[in-house]
Amino acid sequence: MTTASAGPLPLVVGVTGHRALRAEDITALAQAVRGVIDGVRQQYSHCPLVVLSPLAEGADRLVARVALELGARLIVPLPLPPAIYEQDFATDASRAEFHDLLARAENVFELPILHGSSTTGIAEPGEQRDRQYAQAGAVVARHSQIFLALWDGVTDGAAPGGTADIVQFRLEGAPGRYDPAASPLAFASIGSVYHIVTPRPGAPVPDGALTTKVLVPPRRSDAVAADLPRWMDTFNEDALAEPAWLESAQQQSKGWLLGMEPQQINEQTASLAHSARLVLEQYSVADSLAVWYASEAKRATKWLFACVFIAALFFNLFHSLPHQASEGDAGLLERAAAMPWLLWAFLAVSMIGSLWLHRRAKEEDYQNKHQDYRALAEALRIQFFWRVAGLPNLVVDHYLRKQRGELEWIRNALRAWDAESMPHRSRDEKAGPLAARLAFVRKHWVEEQRDYYTKRARREQHVFEREEQRIATLVKLSVGFAMVLAVVLTVPLFVQSERLEEVMHAVEDQWTHGLIMVAIVTIAVAAGLRHGYMQQMAYSEHAKQYARMAELFSTADRHLARMLDAGDHHHASELLRELGEEALEENGDWVQLHRERPLEVPHSG
Repeated sequence: MTTASAGPLPLVVGVTGHRALRAEDITALAQAVRGVIDGVRQQYSHCPLVVLSPLAEGADRLVARVALELGARLIVPLPLPPAIYEQDFATDASRAEFHDLLARAENVFELPILHGSSTTGIAEPGEQRDRQYAQAGAVVARHSQIFLALWDGVTDGAAPGGTADIVQFRLEGAPGRYDPAASPLAFASIGSVYHIVTPRPGAPVPDGALTTKVLVPPRRSDAVAADLPRWMDTFNEDALAEPAWLESAQQQSKGWLLGMEPQQINEQTASLAHSARLVLEQYSVADSLAVWYASEAKRATKWLFACVFIAALFFNLFHSLPHQASEGDAGLLERAAAMPWLLWAFLAVSMIGSLWLHRRAKEEDYQNKHQDYRALAEALRIQFFWRVAGLPNLVVDHYLRKQRGELEWIRNALRAWDAESMPHRSRDEKAGPLAARLAFVRKHWVEEQRDYYTKRARREQHVFEREEQRIATLVKLSVGFAMVLAVVLTVPLFVQSERLEEVMHAVEDQWTHGLIMVAIVTIAVAAGLRHGYMQQMAYSEHAKQYARMAELFSTADRHLARMLDAGDHHHASELLRELGEEALEENGDWVQLHRERPLEVPHSG
């Protein structure tokens, strides 16, 4: 599998392991690593693979070499500046191997020196250097969806920042000194470990040496049990379905985000940080797919409700109208005419609606894909503008923490894409004057979202009120017809009038009475279905949520304008960070709202 044949969202393969490997084990270890990676490639065939390896001696390099041979890309987070890092390599041959792998890497970047450490402190072996290695392990564990540990399984007496620690980071999360966003309640950076049991030179051979087993986190959650990479693979499959359409849709998506014509985008974004441009590309993919599946989900919902209405109409006609009887000696045409065609029509439409349309919508997963891809796009929208503003925060640390289970794949997707942008953040995050970048964010995010939510709140409220009026009108018509029928059938029983009796007898005619009953029931069904459709589309809830968001962005815009006029860039940046966190929380609530309204066949009564 090459990058060209795979989708835009990578699966990140992380590695930790012993620096010293027994020479006689190298071939078997390489085969075990190849087996894991080949299995991942076959199971998630639409995902490009990115290997995240610090390229320490031993396991790091073995996994990197095998993965490169299999067509994966390599990103190298260096725990130390290269000149210091190379001091830990035993031989010139080892240093040559290191440089060879660096040359084959797609990206190489240095991790920052941890708080409390210094360049002088990490230059010598000791605690500060060990902490830098631990930080590299935490970064790899945090961003990986597939994690390999070439380890003997021994925890007693393990060195700080060694393989045992990194495996623990993967299974339970890294501590805050290595991961500023660490939280015992955050699950996106926690996952399983492919443990390839690896002997150390000069140490007892562990049980099951050179076999592979899977270690799972002690706190099994939906996020751990779910097949999260499967959702990432599905996203890529959808992105690859129509590449020409997607390319065009991406340009349109960028234009909507930035409020400009597609042909202006490259010129207007050329001065932005490279990491911001990467996030813009990621956003445009997710947004384009979200728009597509939103259209498909809405179309499927309308067809389902239409089928239920038509089916109810046919059943009411069958139930209410007289049927032609067939005599024993009737011919074929007479028998055909006497068949309950309206009942068969009801059954046919019901089958089409409940079995074909509904099953197709379920199989294609229109609604869930729309919601998930929209959630991913909204997270990337905020991440993009945070990048432009130079904020170091990651949306994944604030997003969908209340919504677990299958939605955890979105947080894993954000981690995977962040692994691709990490090398650039340390280099170009300060691209362009800060004042200009903050003004860009205000114009294209804060003001645009303020106007968007204001319009949508009004529109959703208008639609909600209009639908309520239509439903009320239908209910009144149905009740009105029923009252007229009741009066017509009742009054002649108490008031002697030849004219009233004629009207009553006319209404009692089978066809007339049947048509009136069809009208009464059909109008009532139409009212019920319109109400159900309104509930499914959540117009009222949307109006309230959009109104809250409009107020949020309006308030933020007023404060931001004052801060920018005063040149208070520090507080302006903090406001944008807080605004993003609030928007992420609201969007999480939006996802939850729609998850509680799955696409189902509506009931007519």
